[in-house]
Amino acid sequence: MKLIKHHKYWRALEILPGALTWSALILPVVLSFYIPEYVALFAIIYTTYWLFRSIKLSFDLIHGYRRTKIAQSTDWNELLDYIEHPEHLDTATQNLATRRTVENRRLETVYRELTSEITHLKSIDQYKKPSEIYHAILFVTYKEPLELVRESIRSYTESTFSPKKMIFVFSGEESDKENAEKYAALMQKEFGAKFHEFIATIHPKNRPNEIPGKSANATWAAHNLQKYLDDHHIDYENVILSNFDADTVADKQYFSELTFRYIVEENRSTKTYQPTHFFHNNIWEVPMLIRMISLSSTFIRLAESMNPEKYKSFSSRSMGFQSAVDSDFWDPMVIPEDSRQYWTSYIKYHGNNELVQVYTPVYMDAVQSKTYVGTFKDQYKQLRRWAWGVTDFPFVALNLWYSKEIPRMKKFTSIFTLLQDHFYWATTAILLAFTGYLPNIFNTEFRTTVLSHNVPQLASTILNISAIGIIICAFLSYQVLTLGKHIGFWRRISLGIQWLFVPITSIFLTAIPAIEAQTRLLLNKRLDYQVTTKVR
Repeated sequence: MKLIKHHKYWRALEILPGALTWSALILPVVLSFYIPEYVALFAIIYTTYWLFRSIKLSFDLIHGYRRTKIAQSTDWNELLDYIEHPEHLDTATQNLATRRTVENRRLETVYRELTSEITHLKSIDQYKKPSEIYHAILFVTYKEPLELVRESIRSYTESTFSPKKMIFVFSGEESDKENAEKYAALMQKEFGAKFHEFIATIHPKNRPNEIPGKSANATWAAHNLQKYLDDHHIDYENVILSNFDADTVADKQYFSELTFRYIVEENRSTKTYQPTHFFHNNIWEVPMLIRMISLSSTFIRLAESMNPEKYKSFSSRSMGFQSAVDSDFWDPMVIPEDSRQYWTSYIKYHGNNELVQVYTPVYMDAVQSKTYVGTFKDQYKQLRRWAWGVTDFPFVALNLWYSKEIPRMKKFTSIFTLLQDHFYWATTAILLAFTGYLPNIFNTEFRTTVLSHNVPQLASTILNISAIGIIICAFLSYQVLTLGKHIGFWRRISLGIQWLFVPITSIFLTAIPAIEAQTRLLLNKRLDYQVTTKVR
């Protein structure tokens, strides 16, 4: 299927997100002069809507966190052994029935479901044993500290799933060739023997039809990996590909759960496998507000994972190697390589590229530079780069629109949801904070009405109730982070206090980076790929 990457309406669709965002920000000010009562009514309706959204997100967050804890305590290797030898499942299920404890009843349900899944996979000739599976890890690096690189690679060798079934691809950049070659040699010496294979490669600079960034490097590394698989006659369907950032530390259970999720899925090769992201590697080394932003990113992804129809792949993630080949890996001319690859697969598989949640987390860095001010600047740049995912909109809208295989309602829902998410990202914090006060500020006649006195107070009350979500985030902060003896009294207290600054960070480190990204796209001022500084 030929993808649409140029079209007469492409530029108009690039303009649309920014135009909607600026219209939403400007219109309440303008309308406050003429129909202030309608602006006031909108403020109440909008804050009420976000009250209900906050409640739903809170429940989803708690549910997502519970699923993560269950995943970390599950013996995935035991389940893999039963898939390898399904004849043992009946005996194991019968043994559990002899002692009716709560845990045994839970395990009995798991075993019966697993038996049913194996039977179904065999009936459609898609049964596969764990011993057939290889993991391929693309490790793209550029000027990261050696300590960070070592920490990440060590975590893969400590996996409960055998590293001897892992093919590790270390890919540096020619513009950082000296460091890349040095690090590759050191890591190969230290960890190479623990993997099935350790492949080191350097991505050449100034290649045609590429922009510098992770997408181009990962695609280069994947082609090197593909050659290795072909040379060694390894079936693509037996390879799970993980595209990791250099700061990605995998939980020891991650590859075991990933293997399980992959094997029990029907049409496994067409799906994407998304881990839970915890931005915790250096969480106690960063400023308080950066810590809060990192935890917010963790919690937002946890909550979103409970809505699989809207959940999309992000950052470090995994997929069947065949799926990566079918989507031609990652577009080297695109900065948001994660979302673009997801949408490419979604389109090529006619809307059937299901995202499968892997609840065992991978751990990543909070933004940290060498200075306090530099850290905030880099955090802003990272969030702006994430918001640059709005550039997917023309690609998604046009390719879905002209697809003949995807149902019309599914097309509309996907296009609308993508546009809606970027719109909310850029506007919500500002509209909630200021809209209720605009009629009083800009319309002197409206100030004398009863409505003018009630609206700000009512909006404020609704927002205060919505703060239940912030309280839950503060509580979970103490659950997800390790509070060892080295964590002093002030840091423990600040873990709760930091959430009082959500209104400020929501505007300056959420809405404004998104507004800038959309405005750049609106004005056709492209964003270059900027690597987030990582310090150890």
